[in-house]
Amino acid sequence: MASSSSSPKQYDAFISHRGPDVKATLAKQLYKLLQERGCRAFLDREEIEGGESITSAIENAIRSSVVQIAIFSKGYAHSSWCLEELVLMLDQQPDALFIPVFYDVQPWELRHMDNKDSQYAAEFCNHQSKARYLDKLEKWKEALKSASNISGYEQREHKYNLCEEIVSRVLEEMRRRKPLHVAKYPVGLAQQVRVFEDSLSKTVKDTVTIAGIFGLGGSGKTTLATELFNKKRSGYKGACFLFDVRVSDLRSLQSQLFKDLFHEDRKFDSIAEGIGHLEHRLGRARDLRFLIVLDDIDHRDQLDDLLPAAMLSSGNLVIITTRNQSLLAGADICHRMKKMNFDHSRTLFCSHARPDPPTSYEKLVERFVEFCGGLPLALKVLGSHVYGKGELFWELELEKVRKIQPNDIMQRLRTSFDSLDREEKQIFIDIACFFNKIEIYDLKSKAIIIWKASGWSNAEHALQILQDRCLLESVEYGRFEMHDHLRDLGRQISADELSPRRLWQPELLGPMEAKGFQQILAETNGGRCFHSFRDSSLGMSITFFIAETDLLWLEMNEDGEPFMNIPSWIPLRKLHWLYIRSVRELWSTFQQQLQTYNQATFQLTRLSIRNCYYLQKLPDLIEMFTHLEELNISNSIYSTDITSLVQSLGRLSKLRSLSLACTNLEFSEKLDLSKGNVDSSTSSRMDSLETIHPSW
Repeated sequence: MASSSSSPKQYDAFISHRGPDVKATLAKQLYKLLQERGCRAFLDREEIEGGESITSAIENAIRSSVVQIAIFSKGYAHSSWCLEELVLMLDQQPDALFIPVFYDVQPWELRHMDNKDSQYAAEFCNHQSKARYLDKLEKWKEALKSASNISGYEQREHKYNLCEEIVSRVLEEMRRRKPLHVAKYPVGLAQQVRVFEDSLSKTVKDTVTIAGIFGLGGSGKTTLATELFNKKRSGYKGACFLFDVRVSDLRSLQSQLFKDLFHEDRKFDSIAEGIGHLEHRLGRARDLRFLIVLDDIDHRDQLDDLLPAAMLSSGNLVIITTRNQSLLAGADICHRMKKMNFDHSRTLFCSHARPDPPTSYEKLVERFVEFCGGLPLALKVLGSHVYGKGELFWELELEKVRKIQPNDIMQRLRTSFDSLDREEKQIFIDIACFFNKIEIYDLKSKAIIIWKASGWSNAEHALQILQDRCLLESVEYGRFEMHDHLRDLGRQISADELSPRRLWQPELLGPMEAKGFQQILAETNGGRCFHSFRDSSLGMSITFFIAETDLLWLEMNEDGEPFMNIPSWIPLRKLHWLYIRSVRELWSTFQQQLQTYNQATFQLTRLSIRNCYYLQKLPDLIEMFTHLEELNISNSIYSTDITSLVQSLGRLSKLRSLSLACTNLEFSEKLDLSKGNVDSSTSSRMDSLETIHPSW
């Protein structure tokens, strides 16, 4: 059997079925839906490439799948192919998830072979009477019996969403089993894993093990823990990796634990409530084994809040990374991250600086490697900083970094920071204080808009510079990521010297939250502040970004009854990004502020109105947002002819994207955007409009 750690998964799902029974119905529907959701599924022989053996191709597909689905129809046991597939699928557990689907049969029919009412019993009698497969019948019976005892799905006439339920479970399993990214150049990692596993193998089998990984920041603790997590997770019923515990909200981490281990979404009002629920569920799951990684622990209370007593039993494995060895006093294993040896250090440095340096660079490479002292982060950052440069630059850079205290990691990293221009520094500090490793939809676009609104016009270029110099590890659609030490460096610089000041500390924002959003607007005092919280006085969730004295980004979400309007005390004049959900009447606050400010001062570039069922019209006021580039309206009872609607937006010359998902929206044949206008009868021009997404 090929394990998930030794063989890459070629398929996401394998569907075992008897073609004459379900191929044209359930199997095909399920296959199509899986494909539409981005899952590579194996349905039948059509998946087999030319020249490939049918038997070996099916076996390889089963062994390589993350999820295996068996559709038990009335004729399933008639097929020796299906029964052989079933045996092989069950052999893959726990490396793959097995999902039984009972289609016009009951689970009891698979295990009661002596019952005359069972179609499966009849099929086995038929095999036996014809003296077919006699050496395999018992093995098949055992497989059917095992499958019947596994929780699955039953097709009933009222079960219209069966395929959706199955696909949702497949997607969740794929997400749970998807390997975490480890490192671009995992130099020396295999050796670290072997040392750790040697220590782990010496503990008593099947007893709970708390394994600690400690060392200097930037020494590779998280990298090692991630590799171990990917390698071992398939051997546990549930697995959860909690990143950045030191700077994260513990209630959110408790919710993530609950979701990853028990597949349930839970929100806790207090840490004590979270501990209680975890204790209760773990007490009911003592026969299950879990793998948990707590990354970057810096306080004993974090262990107590995330590791209830019930977790410390039943053969669970808990891996902890920390900079503080004293927190591992009760651990079964304590693994110190050692410095990289010279050969590994040289390989890592050259991977980032110059993979095959000429002979003339050898001495410089040696001096850089010696200076970095075996610290992976220093090797990576300094190697990237001299990438593509000549010998003279290398010489000067080496002399420059030698002036910084060699044992002070922050000062070493400060060299890369000092090479940035002012805009790049400010954007680096913003990411370090506000955006590092948080998940927000379309975060990159929102951040770039905020930075440009702050006068930093080269934001996209700055992000590329930060990535090139490894001050920013990745920039994705909804996430920025930098190393913990770089984050700490940025926050320290912000606190000590860089203006404007950033407000990100929980101890500052907590008391401000209690006062509400209106008071936060009054207390930023010329600083920059990004935060998300629920304002109890407004009864909604607020996400905002304030730069100096201007509110630039505002999201208001109400999951209950829709609220009436944006409060008049919220300043809208410099707002660039507005996302609002469940509002009855949006425009009067803008209209009121128009009486104070000239319309040209409104800077809004993105406007999204979601789930506003009671918002019935777009008034002429929309034409005042002359900087608007994107307008998205969904789930609004908006009844009009689309031609007149687009004509009313004709003054928005910068509008690039228009999305209208509204009920009762009619369409006119006059609509023609290809020429940059609405129709020949109007002079309204929307020259910048690139996309329009109406609701059909």
